[in-house]
Amino acid sequence: MIAAARIDSLMNQGWPAAHSTELDGWLVRRNAGVTLRANSVLPKSAPFDLGKALDYVENLYAAHDIAPSFQVGPAAQPGDLDARLAARGYEVRNPTLVMGAELTDVLANLGEPASPVNISSAPDDAWMDFWWAVDGRGGSGAQAAARQILNRARALYAVIPSGEPVKAIGRLALVNDWAGLYCLAVDPQHRRQGLAQAVIHGLLHEASTLGVNHVWLQVVESNTPARALYERLGFRTVSRYHYRVKA
Repeated sequence: MIAAARIDSLMNQGWPAAHSTELDGWLVRRNAGVTLRANSVLPKSAPFDLGKALDYVENLYAAHDIAPSFQVGPAAQPGDLDARLAARGYEVRNPTLVMGAELTDVLANLGEPASPVNISSAPDDAWMDFWWAVDGRGGSGAQAAARQILNRARALYAVIPSGEPVKAIGRLALVNDWAGLYCLAVDPQHRRQGLAQAVIHGLLHEASTLGVNHVWLQVVESNTPARALYERLGFRTVSRYHYRVKA
């Protein structure tokens, strides 16, 4: 459906770091340590001198008090990078599947939403506070850095209802004719009511008016219930990755 390197590029654009340094084929991302995705190396092509490149990454991240980390998937270069990182003391974190689908197929499988969904082009305070309460790590400074990540990319934001108290949210990053689903969260007291599917429906319906044809998402490999839901909606695994983080 899509090459692994292409999906890596889409994911990078959908969740952009504050600083991205090109290092002989690697993209070294930094964002004040907020979110592993925005503070890891995307190894797009093999550097000429792997040892020197690794030393540079480790020194740069150490200078910014960030644990050296790599996003390692099928397109990572060099091909033996995962083994080289393991030998250097890097540990595996968050094995993740990347799933993709045609937007029209997902909408057809969703059916009518269980609740009205409010869609906007930026996250308001209620959206941010709800997401951070569910998935955030750190205090107000980290939340502000995370908000800057969201605002760097064109995206749609869904919330149920359009006011407080919030029951469910989601984000859809828009990259050309692709869109990436992020930050899907439902209040534990309101789960099993179809709200997650309503959020997805609202986001994809709006995206369908903006020239989007394909959708991707990331799901932790061990999250069997979420994977089952996405498969019912028409998503199929198109790539995978894990992080290698220096202990």
